[in-house]
Amino acid sequence: MILCMANNTTANIVVQAVVEEIKASGVTVVWLCEKTGIPRSTLVRRLNGATAFDLNELDRIAAALRIPTSRLLRSDAA
Repeated sequence: MILCMANNTTANIVVQAVVEEIKASGVTVVWLCEKTGIPRSTLVRRLNGATAFDLNELDRIAAALRIPTSRLLRSDAA
């Protein structure tokens, strides 16, 4: 389950960007976990905002989605 965060902290903006890119790519969390090697429980915690992504995870997610990591770090997520 992916929750949207109302708070605009940097971590929440990154979560929002990751969620948007997952949706735009049409992939599942399970697929993303398989491609990145990030355990499902960890990815779900990150997507729910319970814990923050680290840069290594963002790099792996971006590579799996075939996008530049910078798209996950943008400051204009709305």
